[in-house]
Amino acid sequence: MQFIGFSYFIFFCITTCGRGLIIVPSILDIPKAEKNICQDSRIERENLKLINSNPENEDLTPYIKCVNNAILKVSSAELKLSTEEHCPLQFLRNKKTPYFKCNSDNFGNYNITKIMKLLCNGKDKCIFNFNQLPTLLCIEEDNSVFELPSSFTYVHLVYNCQTPRRRFRPFSNKRYDRKFTQRLLNESVLCGNNKLWVNFLSYLLFEKGRNLLLGV
Repeated sequence: MQFIGFSYFIFFCITTCGRGLIIVPSILDIPKAEKNICQDSRIERENLKLINSNPENEDLTPYIKCVNNAILKVSSAELKLSTEEHCPLQFLRNKKTPYFKCNSDNFGNYNITKIMKLLCNGKDKCIFNFNQLPTLLCIEEDNSVFELPSSFTYVHLVYNCQTPRRRFRPFSNKRYDRKFTQRLLNESVLCGNNKLWVNFLSYLLFEKGRNLLLGV
């Protein structure tokens, strides 16, 4: 009887933990990074000079770049009003330019994810000018709207650098292939192999317990 009780305990553990044998491929993805990109008129002026002297010049200074042959993949991007905490150099270089404040937290044209994807995705470095981005709008509480100068804006970018090396595959199984996404949530696909093991071990435990009860 003790063996039967222990057998049922093992069966319970296998049944409840069977799904724990599945490794979700998304946990192997490269973690995303965040960066605040402040508008820098010095960088943009130098790049413009290099382009005017040689349109195919490759020595341009990027706002962001990857290393080890990785390429950029943008997840989200927002255009925001600068503060001295986020972009102190803007306030040092633009002392003669009046600083515009927005008395509300309501902005227009702030979501620039699509534009940044077009400018940066698939490249090892991202070179752009802030005049390529939409003008950030301040929408006051009285619904009045005015434009904010790009010299006092910055981009909050969420991205990652994807390397050409394929991610680690713990098993040689198409379940971890990049193309295997359509049926990933299919119950029969996810737990098919686990259920076979559970049924096989359950059968062995049942036969052993029955033989003990029959005295075989």
